[in-house]
Amino acid sequence: MKHRGIRSVIILALLLLLGFGCEEKATGPEPGPPSPPPDTGNAGVIAYCYEPTSGDNLKESIYTINADGSGNTEVMAAPVGLNYPDWSPDGEKLAVLGYVSDSTWSIYAFDADGTNLVRLTAAAGVWDGDPAWSPNGTQIVFTRIYPSQNYRAEIWTMDAGGGNQSWTGIEGGSARWSPDGARLVYHAMKTDNYEIYACDIDGSNEQQLTFTAVGELAPAWSPDGSNIAMTVVTAGAGGFVHQIFVMDSDGSNRRALTDEQTGGANPRWSPDGLSIAFKSHGDIYIINADGPELRQLTNSPADAKAINPAWKPES
Repeated sequence: MKHRGIRSVIILALLLLLGFGCEEKATGPEPGPPSPPPDTGNAGVIAYCYEPTSGDNLKESIYTINADGSGNTEVMAAPVGLNYPDWSPDGEKLAVLGYVSDSTWSIYAFDADGTNLVRLTAAAGVWDGDPAWSPNGTQIVFTRIYPSQNYRAEIWTMDAGGGNQSWTGIEGGSARWSPDGARLVYHAMKTDNYEIYACDIDGSNEQQLTFTAVGELAPAWSPDGSNIAMTVVTAGAGGFVHQIFVMDSDGSNRRALTDEQTGGANPRWSPDGLSIAFKSHGDIYIINADGPELRQLTNSPADAKAINPAWKPES
């Protein structure tokens, strides 16, 4: 791809960093069990994207792994590469990004046992991705990016079955529902860098939550709505540095959960709100929400990555 201007370069670099860009896609050996296994009392299941970086087939697939490191299993390999899983509130389905072609990405959904893959969006020439179910399971919010319009991003909603697709009027991305389903939190570039915003689900009552000189992206509300986890991105001499931060839901009390060496992106809360899963250095990690205990969950081979985790809701 060719991009004009430093702003476009920064936008694309951040999209790639968050796993939302055109990274090389291939198949390779299955990821191995974590080594050493995490010392954790956390229960539950985490879905993630397994993305090999060399091979012949060029397809991502969706895996699940228990939060104690056991049961690492492929649940969905499809004709299109799949990424960005998100569980329905009842844990019966997953919504995912599907790479239809280089120019068209769509939202799909499938049953948690790996059956009934259904394409939900079919607009050509756009990148639909990063789906998230509403707390009541009736809607899905997703990001639509227009590559031909300098990667302009919009936040859309649709019914869980794909009907009533509608732009919220919000320009931004990586939207997530508040636990009560009344608000959305998301990132947007309205000035010179990405900041975190929240608004009502119809796009009204927008509130800017961060005011910094760095980039904040991929926010996620804690299950009780009191905190928001996010990716913080800074540009250093060696490239982009990304870390996991947490703040109160009003934007106050900002604190870092990971350091620059650990890194981290795309945080997702455990159902009990005590832990956060995220991707870093090609693997999935879990960290206590109040820090600092860190546990590596996956142990991907050298030619693959485990990215973009999503914690299964409690049944």
